[in-house]
Amino acid sequence: MAKGATDNDPSKMYSADVVAAVLTASGTTSLSMKQYELMSAMDGTRTASSFQHAFRAVLARAKELKTRIDNGEVFEPVQPISKRGGTSATNSPATPKKRKNTSDEDGTPSKKKATAKSRPKKTADEPTNDLGDNDGDMPHDMDEFIKYEQEWDNAYA
Repeated sequence: MAKGATDNDPSKMYSADVVAAVLTASGTTSLSMKQYELMSAMDGTRTASSFQHAFRAVLARAKELKTRIDNGEVFEPVQPISKRGGTSATNSPATPKKRKNTSDEDGTPSKKKATAKSRPKKTADEPTNDLGDNDGDMPHDMDEFIKYEQEWDNAYA
């Protein structure tokens, strides 16, 4: 048996319409309390009445589907991608937004590469002790003061 057929992943989810279709296909339009208790035991977190409440809409949908099938309605399945959108004259031409990148062999679109932002070139100036504050906030002999302050700390500290 294939690996996918034996998948027991408890987190796998199906829509209410799919569950309603399965119930309709099996001829079930109602569930007993024993079946809700079985669901509760398998889930381990929800009560049987919680499942009963949640399945009201699903069972109503199953009854609706059964009526539609009994009235002769035919449901058309979704076609595989390889059979979709033939080359007929009624098809509109592909717009740039719809057009896929045809240069890839496998047909998967590729991410566009980001353009590099221009950055200013670094200058080869040597670092100075100048803080760039030439607006008068600092005394003009601040470098000299710091130098003597360090000598004083070394001598007396």
